[in-house]
Amino acid sequence: MDKYAPLWEPLTLGSVTLKNRIVVTAHALQYAEHNLMTQQSVDYYEERAKGGAGLILTEAQAVHPTSRGLAPRTTQGWPTDVIPVYERLAEAVHRHGAKVFIDLSHFGVEDNSSMHLDNWRALWSPSGLPSSTYNEIGRAMTHGDIDELVAGFARSARNAQVAGLDGAEVHAAHGYLLCSFLSPLTNLRTDQYGGSTENRCRIVLECAQAVRDQCGPGFPIGVRLSMVEGVPGGIDESEGERIAEHLADSGIFDYFSISAGNASTFDQVVSPMSLPGARLVDLAVRAKKVVNGAPVLTANGITDLSIAADIVGGGKADMVAMTRAHIADPHLISKARSGREKEIRHCVSANQGCINRMAQGLSLTCTQNPAAGREKTLGIGTITVPDRRKRIVVVGGGPAGMRAAEAAASRGHDVVLLERSDRLGGQIRYAAQLATRGRWAVMIRDMERTLDVHGVDIRAGFEATVENIRELEPDHVVLATGSSWRTDGFSAKLAARPGIPGLDHVTVLDPLEAIAEPDRCGDSVLIVDDTGEYTALGLAETLAEAGKSVEVITAGLFLGDKILLTLDVGHLYPRLYALGVTLTPQHIVGEVNSDGAVLTRIWDGSSRLSKVDSIVTVMLRDSETSLLSSLQREFEVTQVGDCLAPRQVDEAIYEGEMAGRAI
Repeated sequence: MDKYAPLWEPLTLGSVTLKNRIVVTAHALQYAEHNLMTQQSVDYYEERAKGGAGLILTEAQAVHPTSRGLAPRTTQGWPTDVIPVYERLAEAVHRHGAKVFIDLSHFGVEDNSSMHLDNWRALWSPSGLPSSTYNEIGRAMTHGDIDELVAGFARSARNAQVAGLDGAEVHAAHGYLLCSFLSPLTNLRTDQYGGSTENRCRIVLECAQAVRDQCGPGFPIGVRLSMVEGVPGGIDESEGERIAEHLADSGIFDYFSISAGNASTFDQVVSPMSLPGARLVDLAVRAKKVVNGAPVLTANGITDLSIAADIVGGGKADMVAMTRAHIADPHLISKARSGREKEIRHCVSANQGCINRMAQGLSLTCTQNPAAGREKTLGIGTITVPDRRKRIVVVGGGPAGMRAAEAAASRGHDVVLLERSDRLGGQIRYAAQLATRGRWAVMIRDMERTLDVHGVDIRAGFEATVENIRELEPDHVVLATGSSWRTDGFSAKLAARPGIPGLDHVTVLDPLEAIAEPDRCGDSVLIVDDTGEYTALGLAETLAEAGKSVEVITAGLFLGDKILLTLDVGHLYPRLYALGVTLTPQHIVGEVNSDGAVLTRIWDGSSRLSKVDSIVTVMLRDSETSLLSSLQREFEVTQVGDCLAPRQVDEAIYEGEMAGRAI
């Protein structure tokens, strides 16, 4: 019996039947041009349809000119100019038996009123309150504004229907405009749109009814709700149930998409790596009790088909969103159904290529899957067979080398992968040993399985030299030897200083050494962070859990600035404080002497002494290129990953993929 059988059962939403229960929910791509969806968007969605998804939601399509989003490449659904690309989208998705619904949205105060020079305006809100995240005050909507909004929902839905899309979802979640009307925290109105649950639901029902009136009974309508906001005074579970019940009693909605959170609790929308997946299933169960039998969708952090099958098979929800899972591997369904599960790439919830880039206004891609957003050039079917089978030697078994080996072998090359240590994974293997970072090991296992599928000759514990590489008679060498952490304390912020003075007075380790040999750190550890990334704070948590006294220092305005947008900080900081970790931003190590480390405030030079057993420098990395010049004299050589320039794993995997395809 197929262990995933519950997922493959068809499901009817209004007049539309889905071929399975797996949904790709709305998420920001930001591939737009002139705020309209593009062919790049179509290619992205088609790849997920091709891979087997039953239902695909577009990214949020703004229903009115007053909503343009925080990024210049967000998308509009209200202009009729969007109909031609919607037509291409419908044709592309239907070609593979999937359905596609438009996500109808208005961002409200979760926006930037002056991003576009030709469209400065006051943001719309229920009660003239500011965004809790962006702090721009919106103006309270008039009844005329509400009429315009309702008309915008109808117009945008009509554009989608005319183009051949299959249905619509009214986005009333995540702190956007309709959610802010539903929330007693942000809706302080005293007219018919505020006060009671019924009044706060009124605008959602009017928008949905306008879509129904415009598009007729044959066009399914769903609603996306935050059943809880996760903030005092906001929507709680009881109020979420009342909202869902009142909306269901209207009879307008053909399904309910159950989510959580608002703009200040977005980790409930997109879980970071430190939180378990499938956290919102209980909310779906609560919703099912009050929505009069309408199908219910659950979402957030569901990355494995086995978990999805348990949810549907257990009657906890009727559909399961596997959105980030489909960013990481758009073909996970087809792989599972054709006996190729070992080829699935699992989302590790790092949030680096997706939510992090979205929050910066950048186009979406994926750490694991560089083809995300590049489907036309890197998607399935784009692998080319070389004119001649070559022997490729890849030196270095970190993510860049592993991906280069896989890509080259998938094209038919004979690939040998040399790794100095006894295990593959490079620095990601160390990252996976940090507290709450275990899912990095999932990525390594996925890559190892795929190397096996493609027959790569892996030689671990092999110290590569020019001589033994020569003996392998390569046609091409890919150098993926990574980088090493410096322990001299040099900082680009203090470039005139060669390093931290006096480090000979204390044990100094790089972060990999501290992870591998925590006992060398002693009882009191000072971590100096110059990166703003997870390593320093994750190491602090790991060492503190082992009973050590830990302080983390940075010259930056705050620690972990690079992981704010991956949604880690809001969970990591409380854990660090609970463990007694001292966080010291805006300071440098002025010097180390026999009494300890002198910590100096960057603004005024005020200093204090910290007695420590060791200092861990999470600062500069140097590319490992000792073999490069010698190899270049004899072979064609391509550098990838940190060997080229020390950066994140996203760049390493992308460069490995491109190198393997180019040979």
